[in-house]
Amino acid sequence: MKHKLLIVFLLGIFSLVNQKVSGQGTQSFCGTTGAFTVTPEIGCAPMTVNVKNQVPKPETLTYAFRFDRNQNSAPNINETTQDSTFTYQEPGTYTILQYGSVKDIGGFSLCKDVTVKETRGPKAELITCPNGKVRVTLSDDAITKAYDAVTISWGDGKTQNVNLKTNTTAFFEHTYASAGHLPTITLKGSYTNSVCNADANTTTLTAGTPQSLASIRIRSIEMPADGNAKIIYDGMEGIETKVYIALGNGDFIFTNQSGQTGGTQSASVPLLDPKKVYRFQLRSTDICGNIIESPIVSSVAIKQGGLSLDEIIALEWENEPNTKGLVEYQLRRNGAVIFNTPNERSYQDTDVKCGNTYQYEIVAVVENDVRSYSAPISLEPKTSTPYDVTTALVTVKDENTIGTQIELSGEGLTSEYNLIVERTVLGSLNFEVVSPANNQSLQWDDTNVSTSQSSYCYRFQYENACKMKSPSFSVPVCSILLRSNAPDLGWTQESPFIGTIGNYNLQQVDAGGNLITETPKGLSTSHTLDLASQSDFGYRIEAKSSDGKFTSLSNLLNFKSEAILLVPDAFTPNGDAYNERFEVKAYFVKDFKMSVFSRWGEVVYHSDDIAEGWDGNIKTGKAPGGYYLYKIEATNVSGQTVVKNGSFLLIR
Repeated sequence: MKHKLLIVFLLGIFSLVNQKVSGQGTQSFCGTTGAFTVTPEIGCAPMTVNVKNQVPKPETLTYAFRFDRNQNSAPNINETTQDSTFTYQEPGTYTILQYGSVKDIGGFSLCKDVTVKETRGPKAELITCPNGKVRVTLSDDAITKAYDAVTISWGDGKTQNVNLKTNTTAFFEHTYASAGHLPTITLKGSYTNSVCNADANTTTLTAGTPQSLASIRIRSIEMPADGNAKIIYDGMEGIETKVYIALGNGDFIFTNQSGQTGGTQSASVPLLDPKKVYRFQLRSTDICGNIIESPIVSSVAIKQGGLSLDEIIALEWENEPNTKGLVEYQLRRNGAVIFNTPNERSYQDTDVKCGNTYQYEIVAVVENDVRSYSAPISLEPKTSTPYDVTTALVTVKDENTIGTQIELSGEGLTSEYNLIVERTVLGSLNFEVVSPANNQSLQWDDTNVSTSQSSYCYRFQYENACKMKSPSFSVPVCSILLRSNAPDLGWTQESPFIGTIGNYNLQQVDAGGNLITETPKGLSTSHTLDLASQSDFGYRIEAKSSDGKFTSLSNLLNFKSEAILLVPDAFTPNGDAYNERFEVKAYFVKDFKMSVFSRWGEVVYHSDDIAEGWDGNIKTGKAPGGYYLYKIEATNVSGQTVVKNGSFLLIR
């Protein structure tokens, strides 16, 4: 029954609240229609309170002794009670909610606050020294800060009152006349209005610990380009910390930089050489007069290495050993880490382009997240004048294409470049650029030529990414024009090089262009083929310069095993031993028949032997001079029949 009434009450409360705050936003569940008294409203922990209802004849009556005044909903059932007493064990300000219902009237609620004062003893840290000096540091906790003041009784009849509301001192020191025995030190908190002062407990400090300055340490060293080093370190309140410096392995000296504030601190040491390495250390004096030295942290210096090549920046760095272990070096370029190493002291950066400037710095990472930053340096990739092109190849590829290829060596070579190719007709000095702008190919084809009509000469010049060119163009290399008048081969008589030609080689290649044999030809510009012993084959001429660095390859002539019949136009059987017979030369032929006819169609000569020839005689004697007809029937190596007809002149 009580639960049903409570639900009715809560619905009534929500209805009243919604009516009052409609359009006004959220409002606390605390109302103004209840009535009760609290005894006491202020007291000492633990504090027991009694509440007394003043609402006439309530049907339901409930209390929540730890209600959140800002809460806009009813408390959970397990947070409520019908009891009229409650004990607060810990200090604080608490809200008591009363709510219930009255027959024929509706629900009511009211909130009141009670204050429970702290009675536990204040907390503090005690540091003692052998010379009788002690330091008490009050804790920055809720118990201690709950009081308005703390009284320190040093145990030798002297006391010290600390107003916690106005005090800015973090610690309090006292020196005893005798250092042999430490008396008992007590702390007691108090309130301005004297409430609970008698109930406040006393804290007794009897054992102290030596002061630890381990938290005082260098966090980072930053060496800028101007040499004004910045040291970031952790200090301790009231402890003077001095910054010391040493060059290399030298002695430490005071930098005149110091501080005695807690937390992160900064010190600047000017007029240092950013190219040199320094060691830094903090020295602090504890309350007992002991000098405590922090771990050493050294600066780090970076410089350009001595092995920088074209578009490669070499870097080196150094620092002194640290008292804490080195974790790694981080090399940064333009602010981004490009290399990590636990122990290496050098690096070659190959990801650079000529004409750009790069900023580098090295960061030494030490244990406990200590860092040392070098001064930045700005470097450009090394730039050298490229060497002249001294090795080149020119190849006739087809009727309209000549391929060029060069090899590069020496300094000044960059990942991006422009290979300039100039061309002229053999015999002319009017070179003109034929390669495209920013030509990035060491193998470039010239497709605007007619290789069966002319020979062409090429020369080359290299321009690197820094717009530096080789001092001069290469020696010109010219193409070779190879011609055939089977079985004779002939090629361009002019030298393909300005300098001395070394030699010609006749190269026999297969259908795939692979070299089969090579025949040295010296300086000769012709060759006679033995066609009778060949099948399918191809020939080209290779020319080498005297120094072997320049090469020219001619066009390729292909021969197939098809019947070749070479018939003379005339012969003179006059007894001078020259051109005495009408002889036909045949190649790639298995069967051969030839007939010679007079102008009237009479057969005057017939032979089945290709080795024979007509001597100009007939049955009646010497055949008269004049034109004669011939017919040749031959079978090639593939079994196909070849027929050739024509005429020739017999000269007497």
